[in-house]
Amino acid sequence: MTMHLAGYDPGPRRRNGLATIREDIHLHIAAADARAAVSDPTAYRAWLPESMGNYQADSEGLRVDLELPGRTETMSVRRAATDDQREVLYRLDQGGAIEELVWGLHSEGQRECHITIEIAYRPASGFVGGAMETLMHRPQRTQAIRDLLWNLKRDLEGPREEADPSE
Repeated sequence: MTMHLAGYDPGPRRRNGLATIREDIHLHIAAADARAAVSDPTAYRAWLPESMGNYQADSEGLRVDLELPGRTETMSVRRAATDDQREVLYRLDQGGAIEELVWGLHSEGQRECHITIEIAYRPASGFVGGAMETLMHRPQRTQAIRDLLWNLKRDLEGPREEADPSE
């Protein structure tokens, strides 16, 4: 198991002034079903945590605001072409802090998969912005992504059946 699949994140990776956050979760559904779900931006409404609002979507993209202390980040992305069938890629459409949203799908059996989400974003700058990013924005942004993944898991897997206590 690689470090990123185990949930290990050594901190913000930077490229071209962007920071990234990567989170993942195991799903008890086929990778093809998970891919179909994350390929449909109109399905995202059911997965959004409370910190995300002002949601708009069509068949090719979505726009949503993430509320952070003293800052609202808009994600406006459209689906982009990718050669990798294990990936669903969205790129910046009409401005906002989120430059890229990538879903990675890793099949682990007929009805098992691992899904990874990675966002590349432009963090707040300057002394105060940098401090807010480190102390508040990045942790809350990360938690919003984790909440989105858990909501996706609950939605796609459906309700869990309780074990029979007599067994």
